Amino acid sequence: MKYKRKLSLSVVFLFVFYLAAVTSDLESDRRALLAVRNSVRGRPLLWNMSASSPCNWHGVHCDAGRVTALRLPGSGLFGSLPIGGIGNLTQLKTLSLRFNSLSGPIPSDFSNLVLLRYLYLQGNAFSGEIPSLLFTLPSIIRINLGENKFSGRIPDNVNSATRLVTLYLERNQLSGPIPEITLPLQQFNVSSNQLNGSIPSSLSSWPRTAFEGNTLCGKPLDTCEAESPNGGDAGGPNTPPEKKDSDKLSAGAIVGIVIGCVVGLLLLLLILFCLCRKRKKEENVPSRNVEAPVAAATSSAAIPKETVVVVPPAKATGSESGAVNKDLTFFVKSFGEFDLDGLLKASAEVLGKGTVGSSYKASFEHGLVVAVKRLRDVVVPEKEFRERLHVLGSMSHANLVTLIAYYFSRDEKLLVFEYMSKGSLSAILHGIE
Repeated sequence: MKYKRKLSLSVVFLFVFYLAAVTSDLESDRRALLAVRNSVRGRPLLWNMSASSPCNWHGVHCDAGRVTALRLPGSGLFGSLPIGGIGNLTQLKTLSLRFNSLSGPIPSDFSNLVLLRYLYLQGNAFSGEIPSLLFTLPSIIRINLGENKFSGRIPDNVNSATRLVTLYLERNQLSGPIPEITLPLQQFNVSSNQLNGSIPSSLSSWPRTAFEGNTLCGKPLDTCEAESPNGGDAGGPNTPPEKKDSDKLSAGAIVGIVIGCVVGLLLLLLILFCLCRKRKKEENVPSRNVEAPVAAATSSAAIPKETVVVVPPAKATGSESGAVNKDLTFFVKSFGEFDLDGLLKASAEVLGKGTVGSSYKASFEHGLVVAVKRLRDVVVPEKEFRERLHVLGSMSHANLVTLIAYYFSRDEKLLVFEYMSKGSLSAILHGIE
């Protein structure tokens, strides 16, 4: 009987000791996240500081009482990552800070992240050399450091990351040769850097686009001078090979090309004629639902030619559209406070047009970026519309874009979503963040 009592007390003691250890570790994770919050500036991380557990904070995911994932993509963050911040999240498996404005070097205490599998830091302004410690992390699978300001050489110990399948380093300022990489990579890109020398034979099977924008030579690019059969007469790595007689087009091929061009031109003219006829017919039919005109929001000197900047439709007055609700209905306010007037005044960019309406990227002056879906030809009673939107707004999942708010009136219906810059369903399904 005494033996059973002692055993029970031992079990209770071990359980209490385990709870105390878990609580201590979670408190350590909480302090690490607060260190990040105090160092990173810009749009504030609206975390509930009074909450005892950080597991309910935006972008933070926990498993077994520890922080295992930190996802804050496209959140308007800027500043540098501190030592003693993310490096102290020792159970972290996924880190996604892509498409912000973070700068400075990668902290040296990232070496503590021995369980880290996925590292997504692309689309920032990180600088300095790429730390070789990243390739010593035993669990690392994907590294994406593209579109930053990293300089120096690619670390020679890339092959130490034996589980690595993705390495994206494009659009940086890296220099020197590419090291011999023998890993069975599935995704690789070092384009648009300042790399030079010959491409290692282990990487020769990758397409040209993985290496373009450097001064490299060898397969799949042009043959290096030392490899040319003509020796010193071969010219530089970008010198095209001498044309052979077999490369010349025959007279029959030239005639075929000319005929094909003529036929293609005639087809193009026929298509243009049909489109003009169709457009003329549509202009003669009175339109029942005309979207408000859009206008450029910024000067052409500040915007690439391929970008179309627009202003969302202005609010209709009561006399024009009947009863109008002037307020947005919010589901989530952690992304920042704004109202309908602020949304309509924000600069916007067309993302695409679908069967039910157009999508815009709306950027506020304080850094907040959201996606706005303007519904078109959607005729539904207000009660049913709001009921369906509340069902959609109540959904929460790591793979669902957050519905922040919506606006309803008789002639205007807007949905405001979390903006995912350069994201796609395909990229998320394949783990490419």
